[in-house]
Amino acid sequence: MWYFRKHTVMSIPGLVVLALTLAYAVAFFAYIGVSQKRGRLVKTNSFVYMWEALVGTFLCLQALFVISAYRSSNRYLYWTPIWIVYGVIMSIMSICVVGGYAGAQNAAASVWAAFWLVPAVAITVYAAKARRGYAVDRVMGIPEYRPRLADSRGMVLFYVALDNGFPWVSWLVSVFFGLLLVIQALALANDHRLYPVPGDLVPVQTNGGEDWYKLHVWCYGYENKQGGSEPVFVLLTEFGMPSTTMIGLAQGIADNGHPACIVDRPGYGWSEPGYWEQDPRDVVKSINQALTKYPISNPLILVGWGEGGVWSQLYMQVADYTRVVGMVLLDTFPNMEILQTFALNRTTTLQNLRQFRSLGTEQKSESIPQVHFDKALESSVSRMFSSWRAVSPIALHRARNGNWPGFKPQDSLGQHRSRFRDNLHYQAKYFEYGGTGARLYQALLEYVTTSIDSLLVYHHWPLRWPALPADSGSEFTKSLSKRQAAMPSIQAATTKLPVILIASAQQFNSDCGAQGISSKEDCTKWQAFAWFYYRQQIEYQQTLSQNAVLLACTGAVDEDDQPCDTDFVWRRPKWLASAIVSQLFSSSNRTT
Repeated sequence: MWYFRKHTVMSIPGLVVLALTLAYAVAFFAYIGVSQKRGRLVKTNSFVYMWEALVGTFLCLQALFVISAYRSSNRYLYWTPIWIVYGVIMSIMSICVVGGYAGAQNAAASVWAAFWLVPAVAITVYAAKARRGYAVDRVMGIPEYRPRLADSRGMVLFYVALDNGFPWVSWLVSVFFGLLLVIQALALANDHRLYPVPGDLVPVQTNGGEDWYKLHVWCYGYENKQGGSEPVFVLLTEFGMPSTTMIGLAQGIADNGHPACIVDRPGYGWSEPGYWEQDPRDVVKSINQALTKYPISNPLILVGWGEGGVWSQLYMQVADYTRVVGMVLLDTFPNMEILQTFALNRTTTLQNLRQFRSLGTEQKSESIPQVHFDKALESSVSRMFSSWRAVSPIALHRARNGNWPGFKPQDSLGQHRSRFRDNLHYQAKYFEYGGTGARLYQALLEYVTTSIDSLLVYHHWPLRWPALPADSGSEFTKSLSKRQAAMPSIQAATTKLPVILIASAQQFNSDCGAQGISSKEDCTKWQAFAWFYYRQQIEYQQTLSQNAVLLACTGAVDEDDQPCDTDFVWRRPKWLASAIVSQLFSSSNRTT
């Protein structure tokens, strides 16, 4: 152990740094545990504090190292100029992180970083004292390093190795992680300054009403929050996508004369993370609360993109479906993993599907076990989200943002990209994924009715979803006309709620050449996928509503000169908005 001299570590500054070392070390391990704890309300990404505690621990150990070497009779503080410069640099980093997180309105992160100043200043002061003392020693002819006769040879070698090795290792660790924390803190402050909350943060209850958090609701054409009978479009995004992804569509619908609102699910966009573990039904109830408290008293038209369409279907089962007068599903599939694995006829999937169906809808939700379809794959995906969640506070995820070619509106691209760069985005994906991609689907499965189940069994279809309530859409506003489209030959739906299904035709195209697929094996897989993608939309059309229509997004349009791909929601939002509005608010059926 180090030999401490009087007026060094055992002085008041040394004891303060020692206490701070213990505090940072305990906090580091505590936040690792807290970040994994379930059954709690989450306000932020706890890994921010973990990384700050790591840097703080190294800083404090360095301060103890410098203080203990100062005036030591058997050790020498090498590279005192570097120590002085390093202490100044870390002081500046501390101020930058404090200012950055203060600008991003994260007071706790600012406080943890502020305490970096204590060891950083101690390093600078004691390194300067040591340098001055060694200069005096040289003038007096005293050797710079004198091994004590009482020390063994092994102890002497230990001191030499410690004095020469520890500084370089600790410098690299502290500067590397400190610089990353500075980059992220300043970037968050800049994003917060450039892109403040565009909508309203609405407080909602969760966990049986015991906890509160805020969801972000962002509206166009509804600025005065007027009530009335005019339907309001409510947009729900794909998995992993913030509200900014559908901003162009919301603007397009508003430009067509109808109000539109986007809701950020927990942790996405500007919404707070909420309760973990997430129960999809509680999330839907929170969304319903947010719409009610915003307030939106008008009838609703749900527009779900991808998994947002599954959330829309769950809304019809869990929330106040009587308010809903229309539904639009954009490239929606109940569960993509199940659909793809069934298309490839994987035995494990078929076995798990039987387990799903054997659960029965009469069981309480708490007794329904979580079913995995490919545990290895799901564990890998969950670990990936967890890892990116952990490194988000040190800016390593910023390079994954992508360029988003063709994003509309172009002037909102910076705002859109900022939502992927904060500390909460990958945490939101990790929470929503919940360890299994089937979590949302499993929640929806509880509401499957016998009639729909029997029909889908007759069709040999692997997936299940509930019928929309029979009385949904029974009363239409005057501005929302009933469709007179030809009904499919087989109809199991009992509701007349207008349902518009819009899918990118590329997913139905089995031409491997057009898809850029050259491998015969990959071509066979894609052709199987394409057929099942198409069949899923047909099954939706026949079972969701008697008033359902399927549209295919095909070739290029004025705002997008590329073939319609799965990203048509944000590449051609004006075209999409016009298509949706013309289908819902037209007395005649339009086809594509």
